[in-house]
Amino acid sequence: LCNRIDRNTGGIVIAAKTAEALRVMNQKIKDRELEKRYLCVIHGAMPQREGKLEGYLWKDEVKKQVYVRSKPVPGAKTAVTLYRTLAVRNGLSLVECELITGRTHQIRAQFSAAGHPLLGDVVYGAKKPVPGLAGQCLHAAQLTFTHPSTGERITVEAPLPNWFQTVLQRLELD
Repeated sequence: LCNRIDRNTGGIVIAAKTAEALRVMNQKIKDRELEKRYLCVIHGAMPQREGKLEGYLWKDEVKKQVYVRSKPVPGAKTAVTLYRTLAVRNGLSLVECELITGRTHQIRAQFSAAGHPLLGDVVYGAKKPVPGLAGQCLHAAQLTFTHPSTGERITVEAPLPNWFQTVLQRLELD
């Protein structure tokens, strides 16, 4: 595997067929040459419809949870997420996120720290699961990169799982 997504998150995961392909894709990830877009449903509405979430993520290895800091601390890594609100209804928002950095739990921790945790996130949001949800409403929807051999621009999209689509329909967010 070249990348991972959080447990209970749907969408695209990259796998390499050869050791060389793995090396190339890992370098593209390190050099931030992959554009990664996610869809999520958050509680409430962000103060601005579009913006940037920036901070430093520090991981507590014992709790397997990350915390957002406004200033660098030892062991913390820079985290940057661009977001765009697509719809707001019934106290929830459908948001598209572009990862500039790709840190563990980045989207989940940053929106929670901003006061808008993801619907169904029992780690960074409400501590009880939401009936009918298979996890947090977070989906790795699109990945774009330049093919290392052909130079062709490649975009891969993953459709929303049925349970996520059902959430959007119930909230009239589709």
